Amino acid sequence: MTELEPITPDDALEMYLEDVSGELSPNTINAKEYQLGFFVRWCDGADADEPRIENLNDIRGRDFTRFKNWRKEDIGKVTLKTNLSALRTFMEFCVKIDAVESDIPDKINVPKLDQGENQRDTLMEAEQAQSILEYLHRYEYASLDHALFLTQWKTGMRMSAIHSLDVDDIQFDEAKLEVRNRPEEGTRLKNGPDGERIVTVSDDVVQILEDYINTNRVDVTDDYGREPLFTTRYGRMHKNQLNKHVYGITTPCNVGMDCPSEKKPESCEYAGGYDANIKCPHSTRPHDVRRGSITTYLRDGVPEKAISDRMNVAVKTLDRHYDQRTMDEKAEMRRDYFQ
Repeated sequence: MTELEPITPDDALEMYLEDVSGELSPNTINAKEYQLGFFVRWCDGADADEPRIENLNDIRGRDFTRFKNWRKEDIGKVTLKTNLSALRTFMEFCVKIDAVESDIPDKINVPKLDQGENQRDTLMEAEQAQSILEYLHRYEYASLDHALFLTQWKTGMRMSAIHSLDVDDIQFDEAKLEVRNRPEEGTRLKNGPDGERIVTVSDDVVQILEDYINTNRVDVTDDYGREPLFTTRYGRMHKNQLNKHVYGITTPCNVGMDCPSEKKPESCEYAGGYDANIKCPHSTRPHDVRRGSITTYLRDGVPEKAISDRMNVAVKTLDRHYDQRTMDEKAEMRRDYFQ
């Protein structure tokens, strides 16, 4: 039996994050630090009079049950599963550094999800996207918001890919966008080099992007001398700021739509700025714009393999997390093929 070496939960987490820093993307590491931070705070005595676990050598199976019951009060089943899965991986690392007994990871009871539980059914419908595009084309032509929303809806890109785009990545004559992974220059794609691809778009999209660049893009370079497509006067627009713009674009009162809650913009607590728009129950998450774009292409009969390559998502993941067609819709599309 291996002799354990004393270590605090906080020190073990720091060692773990340093160990995976060369293997995982910065976003993934930040996510793990956030998820495991709850366990460390619980060990330190969050909502308790004194620390619960000061030395990981002393942790036992019942401690994980106590933590699970404490954590699940504030989150849903899907998030709880994600947190406990991360904790099990962390404990497997702790076994390797002689911090816990070898059987400890197996004592973490990760909940199983019923079919469909790990699947969001929220998405932007094509009719809403088209209404937004018509409004932007008429009243905010070639603005940053117009170029941004048009790019995301027509390509279904993740925000990390949109964030990575430079002016030079647009092939105007051939109507193509080149998506490249450049982590050493501040733009990492979610799937790294495997996320690199060329995305074709229509001539209309290229024309609007060209007009945006010529009239409304802030003409600056970033810290690496590149010319980002979406900019502020300080350089490349941050992904969080891009997300805020999407929330703003999809808030109904900002694009000439009636408020589903029948509120007036001048008195609504969700109007008046990007931070307020994020909280609006009728705005749309950027990822749900992507999901809506993918579902629209599927409904239009585009083959799954073509969508998989274009949107950089595995066909299995496409079926499980993005395809929001009903069973009847799928059956009717199969009928078209077989007839």
